[in-house]
Amino acid sequence: MVGRRRYGIVLGRFQPPHLGHVEYLRAARRRCERLVVGVTNPDLYALADAAEDPARSAGRNNPFTYHQRALMLEAACADDGWSRDDYLIVPAPINQLDRLGQYLPPPDQATFFVTIYDAWGEAKGRHLEALGYPVETLWRRTMAERLTTGTEIRAGLRAGTLDWKRYVSPGVAALLEGYGRDL
Repeated sequence: MVGRRRYGIVLGRFQPPHLGHVEYLRAARRRCERLVVGVTNPDLYALADAAEDPARSAGRNNPFTYHQRALMLEAACADDGWSRDDYLIVPAPINQLDRLGQYLPPPDQATFFVTIYDAWGEAKGRHLEALGYPVETLWRRTMAERLTTGTEIRAGLRAGTLDWKRYVSPGVAALLEGYGRDL
C-alpha cells in the first residue's frame, strides 16, 4: 500500500471482542488516519446465513446486541490507550451488501483490512472488492493459529469458568461479567 489512507475499515461480529481482535485493530490502525470498526450482524433479528460459515448467523452465536458490542469495543480501545479520535464504531450489515456503503466512508477514501483464517475470510474480501473498496490482507493464518475465538469465550461464560478473562481486556471483562449472566 502506498501511504496511509484517510480511513481504514475492519469488520467483525465481536461476539465478544477479544485480544485477537485487538491485534487486528492495532495492525489496521497503524495503516490509516482513523479506523472505522464495523460491527457485523448488527441487527440480531435480521441474521442471514453465510454459505461459507452458517454457524456465524445462529442466534446462540450472537448473544450480544450491537450496543453491547460497541461498548465492549470502546472499552477494548480505551484499555489499549486509544483516543476516541482514533476510531469510529458503526453497524456493518455484511449480509446486506447493498446497504453496507451507507455506514462506511466511500471507497476512494478508505481501505478494508482483512485477516483470513477460513473460507469466510476469503469470501468477505471478494465481497468488499466487488463494492469497489481496496482490500488489504493483514495476515493469513490457520484456525489453529488463532489466540482464541468468541465461541470459546462464550462457552467459558456459560460454564461459569474464569478462564475466559485472560483473552479479553480488563474493560471488556468487566462488561462481560454483567452480560454473561444473560447468555
